[in-house]
Amino acid sequence: MSVHPVLLFVDDEDDNVELFRLHFGEEFTIRSAKSGAEALQILEREDIGLIITDERMPGMTGIEMLARIVERWPDTVRIIVSAYGDASRLLSAMNRGHAHEYMLKPWDDQELRGCLLRGQAMVERRRRLAAHAEVGEVLAADLRREHDPSHIVGGDAGLKPTLDLARRAAQSDATVLLHGETGSGKELVAHFIHEASPRRNQPFIRVNCGALSEGLLESELFGHERGAFTGAERTRRGRFELADGGTLFIDEIGDISAKLQVTLLRVLQERELERVGGNATIHVDVRVIAATHQDLPQLVAQGHFREDLYYRLNVLPVRIPPLRERVDDLPALLGHFIAKHASRRWPAPELGAGVVAALSSYSWPGNVRELENLVQRALVLAQGSELGVDDFSLQLARPGAEPIVAARPREQAQKNEAEQLRELLLFHGGNCTRAAVALGVPRTTFISRAKKYDLL
Repeated sequence: MSVHPVLLFVDDEDDNVELFRLHFGEEFTIRSAKSGAEALQILEREDIGLIITDERMPGMTGIEMLARIVERWPDTVRIIVSAYGDASRLLSAMNRGHAHEYMLKPWDDQELRGCLLRGQAMVERRRRLAAHAEVGEVLAADLRREHDPSHIVGGDAGLKPTLDLARRAAQSDATVLLHGETGSGKELVAHFIHEASPRRNQPFIRVNCGALSEGLLESELFGHERGAFTGAERTRRGRFELADGGTLFIDEIGDISAKLQVTLLRVLQERELERVGGNATIHVDVRVIAATHQDLPQLVAQGHFREDLYYRLNVLPVRIPPLRERVDDLPALLGHFIAKHASRRWPAPELGAGVVAALSSYSWPGNVRELENLVQRALVLAQGSELGVDDFSLQLARPGAEPIVAARPREQAQKNEAEQLRELLLFHGGNCTRAAVALGVPRTTFISRAKKYDLL
């Protein structure tokens, strides 16, 4: 059985440490430090696989600390977090090899979780490489199983029509546009298409347009030359180049700026690009899968999204139904998530009577992602060998709130969603980040939905 690497979180503010533990304490073994000096002391006495640090701290900065860590513990996976104003410094740290990834504040819970999981996987693979001389085929098999299309959970009345269409789309190189609400499984379907395609043995690269500013996104997509901007101390390949021969998954394509829409359209048409600050034309062979939770035709009508780019992306549209439209999949999904997250409890708890019926009446604004978060917390709260309705109804722990699994007619879904968002905002003192964590959706999604009901 593999042992997950220990994660060290470095931040001088107690609230940030508490928030980080609240978000990720159930998934990772976490140590914390309030300064670079304290972090180095922890590294001296404990085997730390993954470190995530704030940049701005009294005394030693996060980048200065990472520079020391590279010299002493080069195999430690390093992630740095800071505000938009430090973006050039973060890029510079990555270019010098001091950091593997960066995140911008305020971080998005799901984006950071993905970043941490990639770091954890990197640590585990490095350790296995060190322990086994002939590990190449084993690692390749692990990676294939990780995104095996057969692992997607969905019955005949649920995801099967979507997956049938996705499987047909996989046989061509045409651009695919995935439509689906946040948390419905767009990235999983993108992996499905890649693994079902002739490009399955080539890279699958992902970028989230909603998580980066225009300047950073341009560099991430197309790369940059040395000296292209402050902090660009060496040439860096972008995601298109990294995906050459394989698949590039562009998530939240609706958030891309007007300027980048023009550049992206040209790359999709010509299959060639120039890095930021460069003149050389680079040809790429990339299959693009884009995804959005927004109504792109409406954005086109409003003048916020280029019509020609929309038609270039929408060659093969694939809609992913929200969980409320496929509640028949709930038993299979619940069983899958219980097996996935009950590794420390054996035998795994069973579902009690009435749980599936109760959960089927909920509108699931956070979709499958919300369900998985709910199962994780239920496993923590459950006392016996069975998960009952009460184990799920207590998850949001909001004083005086209606239980999450109370019966709710489908036609009241919008009204109930507005009430739930309002209660979360009240309970968390207007803090959208904490409210989004409780709901199990990204902060940007929570804000968008709250504005929809004039709550912000």
